[in-house]
Formats: sequence, C-alpha cells, structure tokens
Amino acid sequence: MIGFNTVLPLNKETTVEMFLEICRKWQKHSPYRTLEIDDKPIVDGLKYINDQESMEFVVVAGEVGVHCGVRYIKKDVDCEWRTDVVGLRTNVDFNVTIVTSRANFNVATYTRLPLKPYIVSLFLQETGVMLDDGITVEVEAKSVTRDNLSELASIINNKKKNLLPVVYVSKHFYGNHLTDPKRLALKLSGLAHVYFESDTSVSHELRHLTNEKNAYNGNIGIYWPNGDQNYYYRRDDTDHILNIINFVKKILNTRKIANENRWSYVQGLKYQSTVDLYRKGESEQKDLIEYALEENQDLKEQIESLESENRYLHSQVEILTPSDFNNRTAILLKGSEQELFPNEQIELVREILEEKLRSGSCSKRVEAIISSILASNENSNNKDVFINKIKLVLNSSNGLSRQGKRELQSLGFELSEDGKHFKIKIKGDERFSHSISKSPSDVRAAKNNFSEFKERFL
Repeated sequence: MIGFNTVLPLNKETTVEMFLEICRKWQKHSPYRTLEIDDKPIVDGLKYINDQESMEFVVVAGEVGVHCGVRYIKKDVDCEWRTDVVGLRTNVDFNVTIVTSRANFNVATYTRLPLKPYIVSLFLQETGVMLDDGITVEVEAKSVTRDNLSELASIINNKKKNLLPVVYVSKHFYGNHLTDPKRLALKLSGLAHVYFESDTSVSHELRHLTNEKNAYNGNIGIYWPNGDQNYYYRRDDTDHILNIINFVKKILNTRKIANENRWSYVQGLKYQSTVDLYRKGESEQKDLIEYALEENQDLKEQIESLESENRYLHSQVEILTPSDFNNRTAILLKGSEQELFPNEQIELVREILEEKLRSGSCSKRVEAIISSILASNENSNNKDVFINKIKLVLNSSNGLSRQGKRELQSLGFELSEDGKHFKIKIKGDERFSHSISKSPSDVRAAKNNFSEFKERFL
C-alpha cells in the first residue's frame, strides 16, 4: 500500500552525486536512525543494514540518462515501511519520485497516513530553485497578482504540464480566507503549489480567463495535472488544513508512478545488463544466477505490493470523494448575499424548482430536467433546523432571555436595544432588520414575533 507519493523536478544543475549524497544525509543525520553510516563513495549496490533498518543505493545507466536512488527500509512492530527515492537524470531534467509504502497490513483498520518524509524538505533546501513547467516549487504561498494571473489561468484551464497539483485559496466576500494560505503552503510544500486570492479585481479577471472554473467566495479549488478539479468549503470549526492535506495525499497515492522512477524498474535494468554481459561472455554464471534470484524475489514483492495496493484502492473509493470535495461544475454561481444557514441559497433554489414542478405548468422535458437537478442536489434541510431554533427563542411568552440573545447571536444576528424593542440585524446589514418586543403581552404576541420574523428574513 502506498502511503505517500510525490514527484519533484530537481534543479537542472543537480548532479547524480549531489542527489545521492542528499539521500545519504537524510538518514545519516536522522535522530532516529540505528544504522552505522560512513562517508565512503556512493556506488551502485552500496548498502547499510542491521536488524531494524537498511539502506541500499542504485546507479544504473539507461538509454536516456542515469537512473539513481535509494531504498530505505525500517521495520515496524507488525510490518516494514519502505521509502523509495528514485530519479532519472537526463540532459533535459531530473525528476525524482518519493514513495513510502507499507506491506502486509489491514487497510480496514489502518487509516493514518504517514508523514511527509524529511528528504522532501532536504531537496527543497539543498538543490536550488525547482521549476515545475515554470512554476517555482517552494514552501511559500503565491499571491495572485497581474504578474502571475495568466500562469494560474493556464493551470486551471489545464494548459500547462506541471507535475504537482495546484491549490487555490479564494477570498470570502467578507475579505477573509477559509484557512491560512501560508500555513497550508508550508504543509503542502513538495506536494502541491498553493496560490491565494489577495486582490478582488484580479479575481474578476481570473473568472473571465477560466470561464468561471476558478474557486471563489471562500472556496478552495484543487486543480490536478490531468485536468480534474475539486472544490472544498466547510463552515464549521474543523481543521481545514488537515482535511485538504489528507485529501491531496490520498489522491496522489493513487497516481501511477512513471516506470523509470520505480525501484523495480531500475533493478530490472541491472538484471538485463547482467544478462547481456553473460551473453557476451563478460560475466560469470554465478553473477547471472545471483541476479536471477534477486529478480525473482523482487517480482514476488511486486505481486504482494500490487495485491495490497488493490485492496487499499478498493477501500478508498468512498474516502477519496468525500462530500466536502465536490468535483462537479456548478450550473449556478453562488450569490454574494450572506447566508443565515449553510446551503441557504441552494435550498431556496430547490424550493423554487419544487414549486415549479407542483404548478404543472412545464413540459415533460422541463419536468425531467428539474427532477434531475433536484436529484443531484440533496436537500440538507438546514432551513428547517434553523427555523426550529428561531421558533424556540421567539415563541417564549417571557420575552427574549439571555440564553435567547446568545442563541440569536450564534445564528449570525446582531442585537441592539431600541426603546421597548430589540432590533435584530443580519450580521450588521442595515437592509435586513426587524424589531421585536422586549416583553410580549401574551402568547399570541410572541407567536406574532416569530411569524413577522419569518416574513422578514425567510
């Protein structure tokens, strides 16, 4: 099962020797290592090994460049973790894949994703500027300005060949972001690029350039290299950064790893090289047998790994598409009016469409279209929950209590005293205000308070 998967386009000035030394440094300076690691030259087949850990290097010349990397294994209490860091250095680029996997475990009971390996941070720190089809790979979030507006539009329109996904944090019309883009960028560094909206006027241009595919009004858009898109928004106090990180990780874990960046592929090159030398009479039979046995073991491990990945992918079908991450293009853009409760606008649209159906004034085709839209947009019933809360507060014949005031404030209202009345406003909006008596004369008066409130606000 793959638990972590990313690819980094290393700076073109990075040599194979530099890359391998960074790989060794990753474990040599780890406070958790048990391996004895020296400074001998790194060559193909160099190994460090003990009962708990192992580290093996590979360097093989291929048709288009040099395949190189390291496999690090650490044994856990019930299995072992493998981290493969494999790159292909060509005359054009140096793409490196970092994959952490774990075999022989129950995906039904094991859900925690591994942390980002520290070697990702080392590459960001020590290999110079990385460019992902012109996009700088960095730990900082990128503010969207007119200078990079066309770049982001090209990403959203799937016109670029970037390897990493892009997360775009839009600004709510109140002026704030759903989560801190800078913290999100730090957590996603090496996994995704993070852009954030800072200038509303620029965002209007982005909306035009992308045919309204950009996230807006506080939503967070995730744009994948294959053109897929997801949008995230929640109003509760959940850990939005953790939700986004886990979602990005899980999707990346299902991404196909390029053959040239697979450990097994590079080992296969070594095996084929030995076969070729044997046929030429330049290698002894014992070398061929040794590599054949190693190849057989590698194939067994591949089969076990693929079976584990298959079980894992089946278990992730529902997890990968949670309701928080919508990948469908909206047929309507959300209006700028504040909502009293989550999904107020979509519930209003549903009510209008349902009324249209009940009226019997539409054709069979229009009926089918409306029914399809309603079936695709589940009713959250948040309005009913909201009305019941308001009803409990306003129907009291004893007037508005302290608890009732707190409840109204928690629902998004502002209260002020106005003589014998309380004045209620929706989050300070003077267009929508309503007065209720501080001390209703009877039960009927209290019910009138509620009825008038519904007429005014709902």
